[in-house]
Amino acid sequence: METSELKVRGNIENIGRRRKKLTPQEKWQVFLETSAKHAPIGEILRRYGLRSAELTKIRRQVEAGALKELRVNRNSKKAQTVSYLEYLRVEAELSAKEKALAQMGEEYLLLKKRTD
Repeated sequence: METSELKVRGNIENIGRRRKKLTPQEKWQVFLETSAKHAPIGEILRRYGLRSAELTKIRRQVEAGALKELRVNRNSKKAQTVSYLEYLRVEAELSAKEKALAQMGEEYLLLKKRTD
């Protein structure tokens, strides 16, 4: 009878222990606290209601976020990709403008010759 009582008691205790969804700020705080030299990791994890596997996941997320942020060069422009049809449209527009500009240049020269 004692074993069944223990099973029931264990189930009741586990009902209240649901996974806590941490905010990014809380994850960062956990990371900082556990990264300190001689930090009592077990105590910190218990305080936040986490397991060691979740700490590993947080550490990977912090590393991925840091690497992503370090790769970003804020002064450089991002390369843009356009569809082939858009490229053809812009190329045709540029060609038409170049022809119009060449024609205007010829007309300017003719007008300049007439006024001289």
